[in-house]
Amino acid sequence: MELKLNTTGKIKTIEIAGKFDIESTEEFESIFAKLIEPNPSVVSIEMSRLDYIDSSGIGSLIKSLNSLKNKKGKLILVGMKPMIQNVFKLAKLDMFFEIMSGSDFQSKYVDDDSDSEIDDLLKRN
Repeated sequence: MELKLNTTGKIKTIEIAGKFDIESTEEFESIFAKLIEPNPSVVSIEMSRLDYIDSSGIGSLIKSLNSLKNKKGKLILVGMKPMIQNVFKLAKLDMFFEIMSGSDFQSKYVDDDSDSEIDDLLKRN
């Protein structure tokens, strides 16, 4: 598993790539605990490059969700691949986690800058 941390405005993001299994839960939980020490209001977990998650990875996410809720924060899972999203739906975890596509997350939580209209035009061309 590969982890990368980012901050965009007030939102802390952990990017997860590869496999999230029992071998990587300790590292993830340690990084997550340090990330939420200053009480961020929103933490997103970018999962677009996550290829595999097992029950221990899911358990680690649940533990993280509870830790952040206790601090009155919000955890958002972003950009899940369809096969991983299906695992969450089958286990009814989509009822507990806020799951968003990358574009929905960007439009709702990432601050628009003054160049956004120019960026939109460039994307169309």
